[in-house]
Amino acid sequence: MKKIIDIASFWDNIYKNNSAGWDLKSPTPAFIDILNDKKIISSGKLLILGSGYGYDAVEAAKAGLDVTGVDFSETATNYAKKLAASNGVKINFIKDNFFSLPESYSDYFDYAYDYVTICAINPDRREEYAAMLSSVLKCNGKFVALWFPVEDRPEGPPFGLNVQELTNIFTKYFELIVSTDKVNSIKPRMGREFLQVYEKICEG
Repeated sequence: MKKIIDIASFWDNIYKNNSAGWDLKSPTPAFIDILNDKKIISSGKLLILGSGYGYDAVEAAKAGLDVTGVDFSETATNYAKKLAASNGVKINFIKDNFFSLPESYSDYFDYAYDYVTICAINPDRREEYAAMLSSVLKCNGKFVALWFPVEDRPEGPPFGLNVQELTNIFTKYFELIVSTDKVNSIKPRMGREFLQVYEKICEG
């Protein structure tokens, strides 16, 4: 299974079959709170990893952010493009593996956001994921991580997440500035989500 999830067709078939169980069919409540609060994310360039059908991306664009969404699924990406157009916002949706972003995105983004994305990748690649995020964020750029599912789940996807293990990985590249289980979760996910915000450590 861990090798299969690195193949785009695996994810595209899930969307084609309408079996994307992680999809809320609406924007993520906790992300809307972050956008409205403007203390963590205000203005600038935002990267959304695993942007799916684009609900969160559209809300971020409506809030005035310059949004880039990356997803492995062509079906999801095409839907997201239509959703953005119908909402009158411009979003750069990329159908690609976010581990393969071009060099032009180095030190490019002010913010990056993950919800139900790291739980979908091979757990052996989490360190690589953190390094990739560090490479695309500007100095002092913020990574907003809404971790789910925070539970012991060895098989996946979704693979279970342990907050301390993730903290140990990401603090190699970032400073942890927010860490809380006070999350505006939908009812089935209450107690299984955790919000962390990391700030990129500048060199020199």
